[in-house]
Amino acid sequence: MQILIFTFIVLAAALNPGNLTSQATTIDEGTFIIEIAGRILGTESFKIRSAGSGAEVRTIAQGDLVISTNETTETVQSALGTLGPALSLQAYQTRISTSNLEINLQRRGDRFLAIASSDLYLEEREYKRLSSRTPTIILDEYFAHHYFLVLPHQFTESKELTVVFPRAGEQLSADLSLGSVEPISLGNKQIQAQHMQLNVGGVIHRIWTDGQNRILRVEIPTKNYLAYRSPLPAN
Repeated sequence: MQILIFTFIVLAAALNPGNLTSQATTIDEGTFIIEIAGRILGTESFKIRSAGSGAEVRTIAQGDLVISTNETTETVQSALGTLGPALSLQAYQTRISTSNLEINLQRRGDRFLAIASSDLYLEEREYKRLSSRTPTIILDEYFAHHYFLVLPHQFTESKELTVVFPRAGEQLSADLSLGSVEPISLGNKQIQAQHMQLNVGGVIHRIWTDGQNRILRVEIPTKNYLAYRSPLPAN
């Protein structure tokens, strides 16, 4: 997987994790197959690492997305940084190869400041944190591993979230609901998985995780979007 060296340095500086690169523990890594309307669109490889403990734990997640549409292949690289066991979002960056677009988002007090730049324009945008009880998460287009940000909130009393879509420049309210454990098929295997639903502005995002709290599958039925792990994560 390609690594956003610059992003990693920027996020590390923003989160001040000390020797994060040498002390980090890998939480999860793997590959998702991305389908739209039953057709494979591309793949997403990712790695999630953390360092520290308790309120000072820092987590960095990086992903590389390769999407092919209309004879064009687009590479999107992303990296995000969080603080604490609740995965409080601190910084995010994404780069898109075909448009030479880069988006940098950082927390500033009770707001998030995002700067989008390309060869053609420079745009600044602000997103509000509604309250300390309403966590903000990032869901960038096609990325499945970003749903790990909802995991600390699945058993909390309040499951209201706010979702930022960086490339669309949108911020929407969302509600997370915990479903039952149910069988799903991945490859030629059937496994038991925990089901959750994230209702984002009336659009349902369906999420399945395994017993180690790793994202296995994501569906957005109204957008014909499906992402699933291949191969399955090792036990």
